[in-house]
Amino acid sequence: MPEFKASTTLRCSAAALRQYLGATANIPSISDPDLELEVLEAPEQVTADAIIEFRITAFGFKQRIQHRYVEVGETEILAEQVEGPTRMWVHRQSIVLNDDGTCLLTDLVEFEPPGGMMGFVLTEASIRQSLEDGMQFRYEALRGFLETSGE
Repeated sequence: MPEFKASTTLRCSAAALRQYLGATANIPSISDPDLELEVLEAPEQVTADAIIEFRITAFGFKQRIQHRYVEVGETEILAEQVEGPTRMWVHRQSIVLNDDGTCLLTDLVEFEPPGGMMGFVLTEASIRQSLEDGMQFRYEALRGFLETSGE
């Protein structure tokens, strides 16, 4: 099964980063604008077993997706796809506090591209490229929101 891993170091507290990542209203602000991500239904804060439903535009298609938060802790959020275009999608966000007071955020996404006609567009390579572009935007956005706030 393909996986994608990316990390960044942020100058903020682990608590501030976890709080920001746990607020579902913040998800669109750290998502690549090209995805046009719209949260349709979600709890205010991520909690284990909660479902988030959102819509994105990717590769020319509007997709309605549901993820379930499987594990939610002070330093980790794990969500898995319940409904969506890929055969499987699991996203783990892990936070590690560094000795210098910065945080290391690591995103690990395990996925299986879709089958059928959609699989000709959503290939492993195209999904990886989208994740790479999306994480670059995400990390820059997080820097803007968290590092300038003095947290």
